[in-house]
Amino acid sequence: MLRLARTGSTGLPVCRLLKRTLQVPYTATRLYALSAITAPLISSSAVQLQPTRWYGSKKKGGKKSKKDEDDAEQFPLDQDPVDMDKMSQRMQAQVEWFTSELRSMRAGRANPGILSRVRVNFKGGSAMITDLALVTVKDAHTLLVIPNNPDEQSAIEASVRNAGLGLNPRADKNAVLVPVPKTTKESREKLVKDLAGTAEKVRVHIRKHRQDAMKQLKAAVKAGLPKDETKTWEKSVQTETDKHINQVDELLKAKSREIERG
Repeated sequence: MLRLARTGSTGLPVCRLLKRTLQVPYTATRLYALSAITAPLISSSAVQLQPTRWYGSKKKGGKKSKKDEDDAEQFPLDQDPVDMDKMSQRMQAQVEWFTSELRSMRAGRANPGILSRVRVNFKGGSAMITDLALVTVKDAHTLLVIPNNPDEQSAIEASVRNAGLGLNPRADKNAVLVPVPKTTKESREKLVKDLAGTAEKVRVHIRKHRQDAMKQLKAAVKAGLPKDETKTWEKSVQTETDKHINQVDELLKAKSREIERG
């Protein structure tokens, strides 16, 4: 591409000089005037042809060269992008906590798990009731608590009564009897509803551990983990998550049936 330089006499580009001079229609007179003005300029050194260089825009996202691919960061082959064992342990801990919650939930039938969280206060300290006594089922609606030390019988009886479980134990020789009252239809429906809410909280925690694992996997992808391996790890994480979610669902169904039977 070529362009005209400024004229030596006026300092104006030729095109502007022509615009000032030729204010007449395209006639023979105008063409004559045009030739009269341009001829001296072209023949003299006042008009110079200057080359102009045009640069093409750089394309983005072009294909990487073989060297760029070789220089790209690669994820270590001896390192797992996700700690599956740690993730599984955390999920299993949530399932075990839910199982413990179910044992301590009163469903209208005698269940030793009802007393599993009772702490007994005695002279010199305190301890869980399961560390101080044997808790068994006497019949469908009665628990039998046999203290390891008969001197702690009264302390065990008082602790069960004050545990907020709605139970009214009584001493029986060297043991403590704990009657478990039957539940009403309304109370059973409320228990099932509360149980479903607790199960959902457990699921949320399990899914949170899945999200943490996916964040680790995403970081590994940025570090060079191949796409095919990424898909395999994603599937493994989801499979482990589904396994623990299903465990929660099965525990919920079993306990709900037990509560509904009264």
